[in-house]
Amino acid sequence: MKKQSRKNKNPVTENYNSGKSLSLALALLVILILLTWSGAIHNNFVSWDDFDYVINNELVRNDKAPDLKAIFSTVVSLNYHPLTILSLSLNDNDCKNCQDGISPRPFIAGNIILHALNTLLVFILIYLLFRKDLIVSFIVAAVFAVHPMHVESVAWISARKDVLSSFFFLSGLISWIRYIITPDRKYPWLILSFLLFVAATLSKATTVVFPLVAILIWYLIYQKPDPVQKGESLKDSFSHVIIPLVPFFAVSVFIGLITINVQNGENFLGMFQFSREPEDAINTAGDFSILQRTGIACYGFFVYMIKFLIPVRLSTFYPYPSPEELSHGLMPVLFIISVIAFILVVLLIFLSIKKTKIFAFCLGFYLLNLILVLHFVSVGKAMLAERYTYLPYIGLALLPAWFISRTRPETKRVLLFIIAVFIVIFIILARKQVNVWHDSGSLWTQVIEKYPGQELARSARGKHYYRLASISANKEERKNLEEKALSDFRVAISLNTKRAEVYEYMGVIMLTRSDLKNALQLMNISIKIDPGKGRSYFNRAIVHDQMNMKEEAIRDYETALKLDPGMAPDILRNRSVLNLETGKYEQAISDLDALIKLDERNFINYYNRAFAKVMLKDIEGAIEDYKSALKLNPGDEQIIEHIRVLTESGNIN
Repeated sequence: MKKQSRKNKNPVTENYNSGKSLSLALALLVILILLTWSGAIHNNFVSWDDFDYVINNELVRNDKAPDLKAIFSTVVSLNYHPLTILSLSLNDNDCKNCQDGISPRPFIAGNIILHALNTLLVFILIYLLFRKDLIVSFIVAAVFAVHPMHVESVAWISARKDVLSSFFFLSGLISWIRYIITPDRKYPWLILSFLLFVAATLSKATTVVFPLVAILIWYLIYQKPDPVQKGESLKDSFSHVIIPLVPFFAVSVFIGLITINVQNGENFLGMFQFSREPEDAINTAGDFSILQRTGIACYGFFVYMIKFLIPVRLSTFYPYPSPEELSHGLMPVLFIISVIAFILVVLLIFLSIKKTKIFAFCLGFYLLNLILVLHFVSVGKAMLAERYTYLPYIGLALLPAWFISRTRPETKRVLLFIIAVFIVIFIILARKQVNVWHDSGSLWTQVIEKYPGQELARSARGKHYYRLASISANKEERKNLEEKALSDFRVAISLNTKRAEVYEYMGVIMLTRSDLKNALQLMNISIKIDPGKGRSYFNRAIVHDQMNMKEEAIRDYETALKLDPGMAPDILRNRSVLNLETGKYEQAISDLDALIKLDERNFINYYNRAFAKVMLKDIEGAIEDYKSALKLNPGDEQIIEHIRVLTESGNIN
């Protein structure tokens, strides 16, 4: 009888094949990222925090090296995330051909690079957690890479805090896993995990849930010891996890206290200063009862789940229901159903623990990373936000991936094909949503299409059209843009907007059309709503000037200068002319002195000061100023004539 020959397995070949599969998986992830996000690089800044975070942020737009002291002591948009601001400052650039003198491309590219790195970290995280299961790791990472709900976190420049904090968060979790599974010399991994966690919290405060997620990971990894062999008991293992996490929890509490304090407009024991704050940063959603807040939170929990599977009807803004919708109709019913369903899900998780850990881990990961943004405490005007799903969806993606990896080969091939179809659909939907973030017009148009009665969207799109009109060199195009702005502003006013800029910008358009009466009325409303804006007084001063209300114009310029010293050149220039026109020559000279200090190369300032000195009989001073003006503008016949007359007569009639 012949013995059947056995084929010896070559471990080198096996490792090579394993490495080859791993390389192929990573290459596919890179391709998926390029297919999904390549279009975002052509997008622009949008009027949704980008002005506060970048365009008008001196911490970011600085020709010098980043001011670390200022960055780490400044609250931006009622959020303390200094590492996010520091990272944005590294993308600062000068772009002469760009609308605001700065290109959005480096910022968007930075977000995409961080998202690509995060995708790799998700792959590594799952690879470590599930014993190098390539299928599970690839599916979770692929879904993370291309999901349409992640567009807001990647394509939106101001969402840098999401992708940056996630980079540190995921890296910290990987280091934590290495700490748990490494038998010797493990404490460097613990220290690294702690440092990465701190960096995550300094990028975005919601990452304070890290120690809870770390415990969840320990729960998944922990195996009961063999009763025959001595092993670490559950109690001992748990204590070896909790004690090292004490510093983590301390940081979480500290960062949490800072976040609550600064979002209430306070400076946390005088530690921080505030940058220019957007008017929508503070809670403007209205007061909700505890039951309503619970309903809103549970409703969000399930809506995000639904949009994980069916990411359609996406929007850059999801407003809270109106008081009428909260008390009548379908919404209260949905809230009640959501609360009951949430309780049932929690019960089912506890019941499943005896058989498997996977459901508790996946839904626990989802909930822990989502819980702080489920609006148990209502903030802002948005009930939901797609960026909130960036990390939580890792937990949801893990469930189908785990199930597929454990099916029979025949079934597995079918399910992998279905997943592939889903990923293709996700890419198509994500690319479409990337285009929505192209600029402020496309962004707010999507919101208006879904929520026509949204005042915020109308105001924001109107301001976008107004800005485009103000820089347009084509008269016809400018008129069309102004009409679009006026149309949105009128709708916003009909929706009882309380935004001063809506009235101010509408007033400026009326001013350009010489409708001075309506322009003044609109400016007055703007100042009544927000009396602390220097530009509003500046614009009203121009209206007063054109209405021949010179004294009122001078007073407005004075107020504008006190409120906004940065506008000094424009204010002093206009006010000096008014002082000359009204015979206030000493005041005019004072304004012109200040202007000359600001700009010694403008001959008109010397020319006007010379005229004021003539009127005050200071002939020698006038001649000197005319000579200074002539040096800056050689050959000016009018200046030469003034010098000749003053020199010959010693006076002028």
